[in-house]
Amino acid sequence: MDTKASRTVSVEQKAPKVVKRPHKTGALYRFFHGLTHYNTGSRPRVWELDLFRGALMLFVTLDHVVNFGFQLGFFDFKTPAMIWFADNVLRVYLDSSFRVGIQPFGLFIFSFLSGISCSFSDSSIKRTIKMVVLCGVYMGVFALIHVFMPDLVTSYFIFNIINVLTICVLTWDLFDLIKLPTWCRTVIGLVIGAVGLTYYFSYFVRGTAYIENEVLALLVYNRHALELVQNFEPLFPHMGFFLLGGVLGGIVYSDKKSKTKSETCILPLRPLAIMGKNSLVTYLFLPVIVLALIWVVEKFVWLFI
Repeated sequence: MDTKASRTVSVEQKAPKVVKRPHKTGALYRFFHGLTHYNTGSRPRVWELDLFRGALMLFVTLDHVVNFGFQLGFFDFKTPAMIWFADNVLRVYLDSSFRVGIQPFGLFIFSFLSGISCSFSDSSIKRTIKMVVLCGVYMGVFALIHVFMPDLVTSYFIFNIINVLTICVLTWDLFDLIKLPTWCRTVIGLVIGAVGLTYYFSYFVRGTAYIENEVLALLVYNRHALELVQNFEPLFPHMGFFLLGGVLGGIVYSDKKSKTKSETCILPLRPLAIMGKNSLVTYLFLPVIVLALIWVVEKFVWLFI
């Protein structure tokens, strides 16, 4: 008799066995997977912020490539066309007032966007420790390069946007820990921004900003800081923009979701979004990769350039 139980056993016997493959969850795998995949986490990313940050990172990468390319002699081209390009495009950009004037505003915007992102990210001691460690390693490598290449890196100490953002994230986490009200964060951000922009005007327009104390000199734009540090970006007004971005992000992105109709970035722009998602990695390593490729081409494919 064909009972229900016998039919169930028969179906189970005929069904193919599913072999479960071990899921790769190692830290190294997740790191490289995150570099090449976008919006694969449990919660969709606010991709428009990543896109804006990625566009800024692209500009910063090109700027660093041009700057260090000339310093390292990577643009020693052989053909008339590439020599003309290096002299009339790359060199003109490097020496232009546009480059000097636009750089600070790009970093102001980047700090503001980073503050927005930080506002709806879960505060994590692990994340903060990673940033502190990364900042420490970065400063250590910079000092080490100074030892071996003093003509290229003229100081042991570096204080740029990585240092600034690390301090900003630490400050934001502290505000979250003590539950500082939004209005207090807004006032602090406005004051820091106003002080920083005042010194920005005094340094870039009047050329009179100078702070004698070596610690306080790292807070704002001034000539003494540039004498102490080769690669310098002040804490003010960047922290002000970061805090104001955090306040705005908590209001606009209170639901932690994208404000666009699409849940993810369109495919042609996704590389920029990936760069923005991994902005610190992009900042540190993409210029090195591009310069290495230029060096290889210049040395071994010189016939074409």
